[in-house]
Amino acid sequence: MNQSGHHTGTARARFEDVPVVSLSDETIQVRLTGLAPGTTVTVRARMDDDSGGGWESASNYSADAGGTVDLSSQAPDSGSYEGVDPMGFLWSMTPAGPGSASPLGIKSTVRPTIINLTAEIAGQPVAQTSLTRLVAAPGVRRTEVRDDGLHATFFAPPGAGPFPAIMLLSGSGGGLSEPQAALYASHGYCALALAYFRAGDLPTDLIRIPLEYFETGLAWLENRPEVDAEKLAVGGGSRGGELSLLLASRYPQFKAVIANVPSAIVYGGVGGGDDGHAQPAWTYRGEGIPFLYSRRGQSDEYQAEEGKPFALTPIFLRGLEDEEAVRQAAIPVEQINGPVLAISGKDDAMWPSSLYSEMVMERLTEHQHPWPDQHLAYEGTGHVIGQPWLPTTVTASSHPVTKTFFAYGGEPKASAHARADAWPKILAFLDTHLKDRSGDAHS
Repeated sequence: MNQSGHHTGTARARFEDVPVVSLSDETIQVRLTGLAPGTTVTVRARMDDDSGGGWESASNYSADAGGTVDLSSQAPDSGSYEGVDPMGFLWSMTPAGPGSASPLGIKSTVRPTIINLTAEIAGQPVAQTSLTRLVAAPGVRRTEVRDDGLHATFFAPPGAGPFPAIMLLSGSGGGLSEPQAALYASHGYCALALAYFRAGDLPTDLIRIPLEYFETGLAWLENRPEVDAEKLAVGGGSRGGELSLLLASRYPQFKAVIANVPSAIVYGGVGGGDDGHAQPAWTYRGEGIPFLYSRRGQSDEYQAEEGKPFALTPIFLRGLEDEEAVRQAAIPVEQINGPVLAISGKDDAMWPSSLYSEMVMERLTEHQHPWPDQHLAYEGTGHVIGQPWLPTTVTASSHPVTKTFFAYGGEPKASAHARADAWPKILAFLDTHLKDRSGDAHS
C-alpha cells in the first residue's frame, strides 16, 4: 500500500506503480511522484536477510521538472551507488548495525524478502511502500527429501510436467541451496537442492564424500513423475562447480552442466582439522578420487595479515606449478555428455575460477567435445556470483567450516551486473539444451 505525506517540497509525494510483489530476479521500476521540481529527496531501502541481519541503502536524487524521481532513468546526486541503475538501491545495500554479514547468508531460505522503501526530505519521511521479493513463484511445490539417506529439497513448477530438471550442489560451506532451486522451479525446471555435508545426519566436513551418494540422488530424480529423465542437468558453485563437472564426467545421464566459479581440478577435503586438505574430498567404491595436493601450494610465505581477509588465489596459483600433479587431478570434462556453461569472476580471490574455466574450455576443445560449450568471464567480479539483485557490497566473510576470514574479491557494482547478466544466460542455455532438445545428442 502506498502512503503519502506532506512536507516542504512535496504536495503529494508517493511511490507510483511500483510492483508490490515480484520474483527476486526481476528488474523493477521505482518511481516517486508528487514532488516539487528540484526538490532533493533521499530514497532509503531497508531489508532483513534470512540470517536476521539488517541491510540498508540510501541515495539522494533531485526531482525533475515534473516533480518526479525515476530510478530507472536518473542517477543519484550522492549516496550508496553511482550512475543510472534501476536496481542500484538493492545491490548497494550494506549491513545495518552490528553483526557479521556474510554474502552467502543473505538468501538461505525460500521465505519472501520484504524491502521497505522510504522517501525522505530533510530527514522527514514523505512516502513509503514495501516490496515483496519471491524466490518461489506462485504454484511452485516444495518437498523435503529424506529417502535412502538423502538430505535434499525438491522443487517442482506448477503443472504435471514432465519438466527438465537440475541437481544443485552447494560449495565448501555445505548445506542446501534452496533459494536457487526455487528460482529454477519458478522458470519451469524441477530442481533438487542436494546437501552432501553439514546437514542432518550427513558428515560435518567435506572429506571422503562418496560419489555413490549423488548416484542415489540422481536415481531419485529420474524416478520422479514430474521429471523428464532424459533432460537432466547438474550445477553448483565453487567446490559444487568442481563436483558438478566431476559428476557429469562420470554419469552420462547429465545432459548439461552449469559450473559456477568452478575448478578444473579435483582438490582435497575441507574441514577435519589441519590435514583436511591432504585427504580426498570425494571417493568412489571406497577409493579416494585423485586430487591435487601440492607442497608448493602450502607455503608459509602466504599468511593473512591480522584483521584482513585472506585471499587464497595466490596459493592455488602456486599449486598449479606442479604440472604432473595437476595432470593427474584434472577432471576429464571431455567425457561430459552435453554442453558445459562455466561462469567465473576475473577478480576471484578464493581461487582462480577464470583460469580454471579456461582450462576446462581448452580441454573440451582439445578433445573435440561435440557440444557448444561456453565460458562467461566477468571483469571486476569475485567468487560469489549468485542470484541477481541481492546486496554485493560484502566481499569477505568468515568461512562456515574453517572459520577463516576469507576474501571473495570483486567490486560491488561489477559483481551485481555479472549476476544480472549471467542468470538469464543460464536459463537460455538450459532452455536451448534441455527444454528445446529433440533427442539428438548434438542438437
